[in-house]
Amino acid sequence: MRQQALNRGVPVTELGLGASQFGNLYRVTTEQEYTGAFDAAWNAGIRYFDTAPHYGLGLSERRLGSLLRAKPRAEYTLSSKVGRLLVSRL
Repeated sequence: MRQQALNRGVPVTELGLGASQFGNLYRVTTEQEYTGAFDAAWNAGIRYFDTAPHYGLGLSERRLGSLLRAKPRAEYTLSSKVGRLLVSRL
């Protein structure tokens, strides 16, 4: 898959994988489903991944992080959002 560099030279592939559903947005996503989606994206050459702490109160970030941990860090770009503080209300 072709890549391009953003303004500051950050490389991204033409397509990216948004990981909101990894955080169970709108419905529960099983490990088999999110792992399958990630594997399909990686095998298709996608190397840009986007998540946010708001997706499942950090669940999407944890799940995506566990999948990316096994991949060479120099091979992908990861983006997330900032500005929302996750606080336990126990």
